[in-house]
Amino acid sequence: MKPSATNTHRITMMNQFIPTSTQPARTNPAGIIASVFCLILRIILVIIGLLIAIPVIVILLVLGLLIFAYIRIRMLFTRAHKPNGPLDGRHNVRVIDRDD
Repeated sequence: MKPSATNTHRITMMNQFIPTSTQPARTNPAGIIASVFCLILRIILVIIGLLIAIPVIVILLVLGLLIFAYIRIRMLFTRAHKPNGPLDGRHNVRVIDRDD
């Protein structure tokens, strides 16, 4: 693509022609009403995101703590019923190996 006489293209370093806009650059910022509307919309979206994220985080945290407590209690009772554990039920019992 070759450059035209109206100068609506620019040349890059690799000799590629990239079309540019023929409209003048916008120099004035968005109006005050649009800026305020955009700010209010962003605040509303952040609040909605927090209203969704915080309960999910709390539920996952409580669920994780419950699973952790269940595993610890189960391990406690498993160790207690193993031989010579506090809930083994045998006192001063020695195992004699008769194969000797």
